[in-house]
Amino acid sequence: MTGIRVDVSSDTASEPTDAMRRAMDRASLGIRSSKQLVAKLEETGAELLGKESALLMPTGTQANLCAIMAHIEPTREVLLGADSHIYEQEGGGVAAICGGLVRTWSPQGIPTVGDLEEVTDPSHRFPSQATPAPALICFENSHNASGGQIADPETMAALCRTARQTVPAIHLDGARIFNAAAACSAAPSQLADPVDSLSISLDKGLSAPIGALLIGSRAFIEQATGYRRMLGGYIRKAESLAAAGLIALGEMTPRIGDDNRRAARIGDRLANLPGIRVDPYPVPSNLIMINLKDMGVGPQYFVDRLEKDSGVATHVYGRNLVRLAIHRQVHAADEDLIISAITELVGQLR
Repeated sequence: MTGIRVDVSSDTASEPTDAMRRAMDRASLGIRSSKQLVAKLEETGAELLGKESALLMPTGTQANLCAIMAHIEPTREVLLGADSHIYEQEGGGVAAICGGLVRTWSPQGIPTVGDLEEVTDPSHRFPSQATPAPALICFENSHNASGGQIADPETMAALCRTARQTVPAIHLDGARIFNAAAACSAAPSQLADPVDSLSISLDKGLSAPIGALLIGSRAFIEQATGYRRMLGGYIRKAESLAAAGLIALGEMTPRIGDDNRRAARIGDRLANLPGIRVDPYPVPSNLIMINLKDMGVGPQYFVDRLEKDSGVATHVYGRNLVRLAIHRQVHAADEDLIISAITELVGQLR
């Protein structure tokens, strides 16, 4: 059995940089207080995304949850994509904790304006005072389950204009917003501009060891701060995490387009292999989704064989799907290894 040589099961496999480790060491010696460093991180994040304020959170899931709690009252309706991370992978917190009712749109990935017009059309609802009122719509950019699909600034603006005709608030799950921005040559603030709030991850492509930011207006963040405390998300000794987060925002965001470009090159090579499909293709950002349906091989078997035979760790992503997430620790030699390993395995299984 081969040990793991390259881990592309998630971009959270990226490790803190040397600069982050040094900054964390300095912070732990008390050079700056936790409060000062956290405040600087939050100010930097808010400025980068073009909003008034930000709040350090332990995870993106808790950031999204606090956002929903701040935006809605119990029994109000939250509109989500049926394959969104909030709906599929965040434990049902919208209902269990926020008391919200969920309505979904069904097409995979980034919706169209037509999709939103359909799901928000009030004529589809029973005309009664008992009908739950829509309170919030949540978008995701880039979109994880659809293989990193992105919405450019024009698309985001159009979607938000349509949503605001019937829904009072808009939240963006921007866990990989920097990958999305790089993919469409836009500033992250352009993608965030039409939404009321957003979450960003520090521990995916930005390589911080832990953490996320919830970003929005000052009034919104003040409200979310109370919910963070309620959920147990306040971290007292956060200076080392904040120090790493500042490096993530300052040094990692300019290079994240490299991950997208490497993913595109790998996708180009894999797309030529018989028996598998790279979908979507061309690869839109740093995620590569391989569809094994035509091979008749289960994704778990494929993932297990790839790791055992070649040391390439990937991730099962639903029926017939295997996901690769490219990050800063995937180098040129790793790129070649991934391509050769998958090529060899596909040849053996056909």
